[in-house]
Amino acid sequence: MSTLKSTTKAETRFKTKMKSKTSESLSDDAYEWLVAAITSFAIPTNSQISENKLATELGVSRTPVREALKRLESEGLIKKGEAGRFTVAMLTTKDVDEAIDLLLLCDTYMFRRAAENINVVDSKLLKESAEKMAHFASISDRENWMKHDSIFHEVAMRAANNEIITEVSRVTRRRIQRFWARSLSDAHDLIACSDEHLDIAQSILNKDFLAISSLVEAHLAHLRANMHKIVQSTAVFFKSGEYNE
Repeated sequence: MSTLKSTTKAETRFKTKMKSKTSESLSDDAYEWLVAAITSFAIPTNSQISENKLATELGVSRTPVREALKRLESEGLIKKGEAGRFTVAMLTTKDVDEAIDLLLLCDTYMFRRAAENINVVDSKLLKESAEKMAHFASISDRENWMKHDSIFHEVAMRAANNEIITEVSRVTRRRIQRFWARSLSDAHDLIACSDEHLDIAQSILNKDFLAISSLVEAHLAHLRANMHKIVQSTAVFFKSGEYNE
């Protein structure tokens, strides 16, 4: 498969950024670039990734690319086949269930901790991000909806102030993030999900711990059901191939 046009500008910025970088920072940057490409479907699900050609494309050596790919493999975003080639991982219903089960624990804990700790600035930002999600849902703008969904959770994680739980939650979300908005099959689902975030935000600001638990459980139950639907129909939406063949 030829280089995807949608990644050209990002690759140019990446190469410029790579100048005077250390090996460790090169690996981190390659990792972040790959995460963005995979979660945005610039590199489609089930596509093979050529280590050599990706390194050439990004203007770096194979070492940082290899390290980034191994890190992504450990997080479940990609998998290594029998031939030693990396492939963007498909999502199964088992993956969905395991991720949602873990997020249920993480989010309930984090939102309760956020309710205890959140300051005035973050309280305003949390509420505004939920309101913007509702606005973008009303006009079916999934890209901006996902942007503010990310802000919502980052604010909550910052307020919770637990780095270990934050990292677990972030990695778990990343595994299913590329299917996140697509699991909301129509405008009604997107609006309903936004309403759930508004309710969760208000429960955090009210320090209503019982409401937090029940709202998180209901929200993730809806998300689980929607994501099961999209995973079961992945053949309709996703193609296989090789990135940068």
